[in-house]
Amino acid sequence: MHEPILITVVYGANEVSARRELWQGLIELAASVNLPWLVGGDFNAVLDMSETGLISLPMQGERFSWHNCSTDGRSLWKRLDRMFVNDAWLERWPNLFYTCLTPRTSDHSPLVLKGDSRDVQVTPSNGTPMYSVTRKLKALKPVFRQQRRKKGDLAMNVKLAAGFLEIAQKLLQTDRHNSLLLQLENCCRLVYLKATQLEHVMLRQRAKLQWLKGGDQCSKIPPSLTVFVTYFQDLLGGDRTERVLDLHYLRPWARHILTEEEAYALIRPVTVDDVKKAMFDIEEDKAPGPDGFSSGFYKAAWPIVGEEISKAIMDFFTTGKLLKQVNATVLTLIPKVRTPHSVADFRPISCCNVVYKVISKILVCRFREILDLLISPSQNAFVPVEWDFLFATLRLFGFPAVFIRWIEECVTSAHYSVVVNGGVHGFFAGARGLRQGDPMSPYLFVLVMEVLQMILQQFIDQDGQFLYHWRCTELKLFQLSFADDLLLLCKADVQSVSLFRRGLDLFASLSGLHTNPQKSQLIISKAASGLRDSILEALGFQEGHLPVRYLGLPLISARLSSSDCQPLLQKIDSRIKGWEGVQLSFAGRVQLIKSVLVSLEVYWAMAFILPKGIINEMIKRLRTFLWKGTSSVATRKWLGRLFADQLRKVAKVRLRDCSIWTAKDNKGAWGWRKMLTLRHTLLSHIHFRIGDGTSFLLWHDPWHTLGPLISQFPRGPQMTNIEPLDKLSVVIKDGQWNWPLITDIACLEITHMLPPITEGQDRISWKSNNGSFNTSTAYDLFRPPGPKVVWSSLLLGPFKIPKNCFILWLAILGRLSTLDKPWLHHTENNCILCPDGVQETHDHLFFTCSFSRRCLTTIRQQIPFLWPHRHWQRGIHWASSRWRGKHVVNAAFRSLLASLVYHIWQERNSRRYQQRSRTPSIVGNLVVEELRQRIISVQLRQSVCTLGLYRLWKIPWPVEVFSN
Repeated sequence: MHEPILITVVYGANEVSARRELWQGLIELAASVNLPWLVGGDFNAVLDMSETGLISLPMQGERFSWHNCSTDGRSLWKRLDRMFVNDAWLERWPNLFYTCLTPRTSDHSPLVLKGDSRDVQVTPSNGTPMYSVTRKLKALKPVFRQQRRKKGDLAMNVKLAAGFLEIAQKLLQTDRHNSLLLQLENCCRLVYLKATQLEHVMLRQRAKLQWLKGGDQCSKIPPSLTVFVTYFQDLLGGDRTERVLDLHYLRPWARHILTEEEAYALIRPVTVDDVKKAMFDIEEDKAPGPDGFSSGFYKAAWPIVGEEISKAIMDFFTTGKLLKQVNATVLTLIPKVRTPHSVADFRPISCCNVVYKVISKILVCRFREILDLLISPSQNAFVPVEWDFLFATLRLFGFPAVFIRWIEECVTSAHYSVVVNGGVHGFFAGARGLRQGDPMSPYLFVLVMEVLQMILQQFIDQDGQFLYHWRCTELKLFQLSFADDLLLLCKADVQSVSLFRRGLDLFASLSGLHTNPQKSQLIISKAASGLRDSILEALGFQEGHLPVRYLGLPLISARLSSSDCQPLLQKIDSRIKGWEGVQLSFAGRVQLIKSVLVSLEVYWAMAFILPKGIINEMIKRLRTFLWKGTSSVATRKWLGRLFADQLRKVAKVRLRDCSIWTAKDNKGAWGWRKMLTLRHTLLSHIHFRIGDGTSFLLWHDPWHTLGPLISQFPRGPQMTNIEPLDKLSVVIKDGQWNWPLITDIACLEITHMLPPITEGQDRISWKSNNGSFNTSTAYDLFRPPGPKVVWSSLLLGPFKIPKNCFILWLAILGRLSTLDKPWLHHTENNCILCPDGVQETHDHLFFTCSFSRRCLTTIRQQIPFLWPHRHWQRGIHWASSRWRGKHVVNAAFRSLLASLVYHIWQERNSRRYQQRSRTPSIVGNLVVEELRQRIISVQLRQSVCTLGLYRLWKIPWPVEVFSN
């Protein structure tokens, strides 16, 4: 029950006469107040309050509540702000007190009224388990929003600035006339003001104040956003038309109809383990749904929420009912083109709630068990489809009614909102289509596309005049599909093409999936040019020509030529052109080459073996981008995959799955023959481990030390009565070799050199430290070994900074553009860092120059960093020997050397080209501080070595930084 109270806020005047009027007013008010009464504020000066009948509340916190903010030694501190209450207040709340906080940006401290605090508990939720979960998740949102505000970038900056300001003001309270503390408090105040200003700018942008000023209410969607909502509502929503479709007449052309046992397996009870497995299969970085909870939340809190989540999901599989808030979906719009001009230029990606995704994944796991039985090999696998057709398709394949009801509830209860410019707009029910982003959608769509396969197969069988493409006759192949892309194949014949047209039209009338004439093409061979017009008229598509680009790659019918690869070179050129106006360091260019440019080539190399001319052209472009046209000084140890060896060998690395060890390499397509030539190279890097013998072919796989036995003993199958294609298991019994008696002398060698048998299944391991394959180790094994250098360790370690290491690498090679280079023509080639009049060389800069020696002296005053007074290359050899290994102190010294070389070279360039200079002490201190911050940023294992490193660099020991 709420009780009325009276609170009076006081702001006392500076004049004594005015304050007397205040006291008189309080006395008169006290005589008429019989409610709990609190009086608080700035009294400026407190007189005797006994006449008012008010009592001072207990105070905690700072001693003084006002400061004149002076920094010149005339600072004043007073206690002017107080809180008073009457007897009625004390009787009602006897334990209340107030806290005097630090003033932050004001000259007065804020007063906070406090008392007994109680934790807010989530009230129990009644109803179904699913409803209970949704209510509790909703109750958690305010808590998480508060945490997000605390951990956000700008909000965190404000919090940190406020914390520093509070610390400074508390220190100032202990020594109020300390000039250093006064200056510190003033600086912290300015930082806090700046942080709050930046946060205010962010909040203004988020709130869209310009839109609000225009007069629109918060609940109203702006006209430009209404276009998006209306478009997708027309596409996915609207009135649902229910039809009764019976597709059972297509069963004769179905690849498989589910048996009773297979159907029962689909509707078996869902267990807690099923729910947990589905939940933990969802990646944590996947975008959450409208409720905002990602799978990472559920995984981290599974001991707390796991039981209720499992009950809610299992309740769905019992009742078949799904709440619309659980199946709500956010449509995130991804541009299809670089500059979208209309809503149709965006692709909607569905972001579903994690609870729904778990339900969908459980259904997907059961789909996987039977999908291979139902789907033709010609399709892999998405898109607006009529729901009644989808459910008729499930009935066609024999799915049980309960399973179909589960699918129907998941599909038909979907509701959509559209995300535009970071805001969620609209909320409408779906009436058709499958969501791209729902784990279940690909599996449902391939079932739908299987019906197209069956319709076309029915027409072909009944027509009897269909003509296959001449390369597909033996396989009777007429269709290939991947996702929503379809490839139909036939001979250039009007009747065959017309059959395809009739099949597509029937499928469109049933499913709602129509072909797009603007995106569909008909490719006709040159031999059938006479039938061109008739075929185009029969199908209604526009004419296309090979090569056709699919997923960024050319679809070609012949060997890949240099002209086919021009789009790859053009894409590389466009990326480089976009970076030309950006000032990038060498390390930045290396990173762009490795992460962007080389990845383009790798993508092509996964599908094709690129011509050598194209590889050389790419090498030329990458070198030009890195070195700005100068000659390459690439070394394999440092640049790794950037240049020729990476580009020439990457195709071999990607073709690691070849397992046809005895196939003839003089027949077949050029690409196939090229892959077969890699067998002997690959064989020397893998090891066959024999287990139960069920995976390896006895005669054809190279499990034996002699290689494939059929190559060494062509008469082996006849002499041992073992079939040529038998598995190795025929000669293994109870984990031991069990060969038949071999009487042929030529074959006796087989049983004399048998490898050991291990437990488990047969497996092929990679010859590396741990036996597992990765592209990096494969690359190292395939490439020829490069020259070994003693200084390679100087570029490695946990504290390395790429830009520093790159300049150190160039300095070690003598490739920095010092003025002693013959191709650099300067009238003045003396060192600009020192007045000694010595020619600028690598040996002089590192570290004979008086400037660099003074930098070393500054560093040695803080860190015991030794460097011999000798030739640069001899110093490099000394450092490579002294600072080798993984010890963190040695790694820090290696990075310190790289940082020092980088900043000396940077200072040289600043003085020569920008006429800006710094003293050696500034450069030396900058180097030390840069490495100190780098060490702090690396999470190190808690050890004696780490403790020694922190003491050496004078870093406090923050225990929370270290991982166990």
